[in-house]
This record gives sequence, structure tokens and C-alpha cells, in this order.
Amino acid sequence: MKKRTFLVLVVAWALAGCVTGAREHLATIETLEDQLARSRVQAAALEKENLEIKEEVDIYRKVQDVDHDQLLAARDAFAEAFRETVAEKSVAVSVTTRGLDMVIAAEKLFVSGSDGLSPEGKALLDRVAPLIDATLPGHYVYIEGHTDNQPLAVFEWKSDWEFSFARSLSVLKYFTEVSKMDPLRFSAAGFGQYRPRATNDTKEGRSQNRRVELVISPQRIPLPDEQPPESYSDE
Repeated sequence: MKKRTFLVLVVAWALAGCVTGAREHLATIETLEDQLARSRVQAAALEKENLEIKEEVDIYRKVQDVDHDQLLAARDAFAEAFRETVAEKSVAVSVTTRGLDMVIAAEKLFVSGSDGLSPEGKALLDRVAPLIDATLPGHYVYIEGHTDNQPLAVFEWKSDWEFSFARSLSVLKYFTEVSKMDPLRFSAAGFGQYRPRATNDTKEGRSQNRRVELVISPQRIPLPDEQPPESYSDE
């Protein structure tokens, strides 16, 4: 009798162990299935995100190609319009990583030793303004003033920084106040003597360093008949 009872207990214990093991195994399977389902959802979300990124990259590359072609066309138009001044090296036009770069010798723009535009300078800017609008409408224009390393002969400015900025600001005001170009497109900066294009040890080099650069960026503000890019949204 005792042996039978013992055997029953052993069998019951074994069955209970099997049931418990089966439940644990089932719970493990359910957990793994849940993890697998979540992984599939995450994988689908990542695949969708990757497709969206790929589409954005493709669009960006197409826009970059269009912008670059537009900058090259603008460069050719500027070079043709200012063929004589380019030939005499008073103006230089090129496409750089920053955009269309137009370098104008200070002697072509300003009264000597002053931030005041000369009649010749005003006439030159009168030609530049409509060309910017015709070839690169809505693009941002960064105006940068530069000097050589010689001491200032006029004491109106305390440093080359102020003098170079005053000159760039004069150009900005002419574009916005006289040529009536959109002020939102413009900014001005002065770099003094610290970004020379040539050596300051020669008269010719110093002449090249006294300049104003117009950098017309590939970026632009939306035109009146365009929708702003989605990245401008407040959402």
C-alpha cells in the first residue's frame, strides 16, 4: 500500500513537472512570438524610413544638379556682361562651393579712402542688380568687404574691420535702397585684411586684396508664386 501511494505521488509529481514545464515553454514561445512581431513592425518602419531618406537624397541630388547648372549659366552671363572689366582684372566671376562669387576691385566701386560709392561704382552696381535678378532670382546675396594690410589714411574708422564693413554696407544699401532689391536676401560683413587673395608685399597684390565680394548662394527665399519648402513648416 505504501509502495502504491509512493508511486502515485511520484507520477503526480512528474506530471505536475511536465505541466509546469509545458506552461513555461508555452510562455517562452508566446514571448518570442511577441518579440518577433515587434521586430517585424520595427523592420517595416525602418524600411519605410529608409525609402523616405532615399527619396529625399534623390531629390536633393536633382536640386543640386539644377542649382549647379543654374550657377554655371549665371557665371557665363556675368562674365559676358562684364567682359571688359574681367579682362582688365577689375572683376572676377567664378562658381565655388559657396555659390557664384563675384569679386570687384575696390577702386571700381569707391571714392579713394572712403566708403562712399563713386559714380563709376554706382553705374557698375546698376548693371549687377538686374543681372542677379535675371539669372539667380530670390537667391541670397552675401556682401563681403576686404582691405589690404596698410595703415588707414583716414581716421574715420578705428580699424580695417570697420572700414571693410562700412564698404560692404554701402553696397548693400545701394542694392536695397536704390535698386529696390529685397532686403531679406542680403547680408553684409567685413573681414579687414585677414582674408587676402594675394600677397600684401606688392602694389599689385594689395590692389587685389582691396575688394568687395558678392557671394550669391544656392539657397534662396521662396518666390511669391512658390510654396515654401516643407522644412520651413512649423509642424
